[in-house]
Amino acid sequence: MCKRKLFIVIVMGIIAVLTLTGCNSDKSGEEQQAIQTSYNTENTFSVEYEGVQIVPGTEFNEDLIEEEANFSEIPSCAFDGTDKVYTYSGVEITVAQIDGKDIIYSVYFISDEVKTNEEVSIADTIDKMLETYGENYVQTLGNKYTYTKGNVELSFIIQNEVITSIEYVLKTDN
Repeated sequence: MCKRKLFIVIVMGIIAVLTLTGCNSDKSGEEQQAIQTSYNTENTFSVEYEGVQIVPGTEFNEDLIEEEANFSEIPSCAFDGTDKVYTYSGVEITVAQIDGKDIIYSVYFISDEVKTNEEVSIADTIDKMLETYGENYVQTLGNKYTYTKGNVELSFIIQNEVITSIEYVLKTDN
């Protein structure tokens, strides 16, 4: 029970850090709106959730996921206006308005039952991450490992050699 509470505290702290670091965008609204929103999904990271392929940078249709989401809106840190946040039992999907369309900005894992398309999940070891994705990462904050493929960054937070956070984010710094 105590480990579960500690895990929740760590995850909430990571969410706070990621939220704050995401708010440091220095791009103008026009630059952000010019981000490419459709591209070959084979050349980028994506994740399947409830049988639906979720790709940051593509249009989001919440009706494709059968599970009911908790919905909220928050001021956008990366774009002008308001972001829509869909929280499911396994992931939190943040959607931004870009060129009048609901575009997936990020996918954040909130359960260790969800896996990347390459079968990596929260609670796996750093060794599994490295075996799966290799050494071509950028390490920041001491424990954040980010891989980039196309316009998507896939980040892992590592604590004591264990993955505690996984997030896919649309790159906004082309």
